[in-house]
Amino acid sequence: MLTLARYTLKGPYQAAAVVGLLAIIAVFIVPVMGYTPVSVVLAFVTNLLAVVLVGLIILTQGSVAGLKVIVVSALVLSLAAWMGLNSAEPGLSMALLQWLPVIALAQILRTSNSLALTLLAGVVIGVLVIAFQYLFWADLESGWFSQIIQRRAGEAQIAREEAEQLAQFVRLMMLLLASSLYLMYILVVFIARWLQAKLAESQGFGQEFRSLALGKPAALVAVVVVPLGLLLQQAWLISFAFIVVIAFMFQGIAVVHSRLASRKHALGLFVLFYVLLVFTWQITGILTAITGIIDNWLNFRKKPENPNNVN
Repeated sequence: MLTLARYTLKGPYQAAAVVGLLAIIAVFIVPVMGYTPVSVVLAFVTNLLAVVLVGLIILTQGSVAGLKVIVVSALVLSLAAWMGLNSAEPGLSMALLQWLPVIALAQILRTSNSLALTLLAGVVIGVLVIAFQYLFWADLESGWFSQIIQRRAGEAQIAREEAEQLAQFVRLMMLLLASSLYLMYILVVFIARWLQAKLAESQGFGQEFRSLALGKPAALVAVVVVPLGLLLQQAWLISFAFIVVIAFMFQGIAVVHSRLASRKHALGLFVLFYVLLVFTWQITGILTAITGIIDNWLNFRKKPENPNNVN
């Protein structure tokens, strides 16, 4: 990845070529190879690389230079999608839903040098996604459900219980849509920041991340929003609560990194933590987010005072 990043940053032509090629591969790999686990993983990885490099370009070269590269890449991608799939929509949707938010967040991080401010700005973008979802894409859930039903009906008759399970699954996916995009935006920008530090042979990102704190006002919002979402069961409020939980999960992860960094066998503890976070995210993720919220008052990363220290 570092080699690809170095080549991308050599100049605007190299950057446009790499980002455009990765985006084209991400769009075409499933139609060409078919819908298989391998093609889906490859499409995800190539798409992630493209968006990470977009963030890296903004962080290192600024928004003006980065936007030029990204506009060229988006045009090439849209043209390729139109020629190969008879629709420019995949290219345009990738540019609007993925690249533009990453550009905005990367520019905020470049200007402010604050991971916390970037996380909170991402929450604002997530709220905008929720607003668009429930104001302008109101039929998205029903449309997706109808497509799944039609596809499954072609294979066999769908039982009533299975249809209800599919409806619940689609509803859950709609509730997680904005938070999934938020998680992707933040991960992409953080990986881009890590790449920037690696290319500069700096340890700055690690220090930034371990000191990440969103602050008491944001924590108070979380304390109000999450219980309200569970109590009122309003779709838009639940979607917002998911975003808030993810934001403070990052602060909780920062607490874990800060506390474990100097421990013996730290690598094994980190591996165990992330395995639990991925495979038991319903429990570990919530506990990590709660840790992040409480940390704004209890400051778990504060070094204990030496009781033997006499002034």
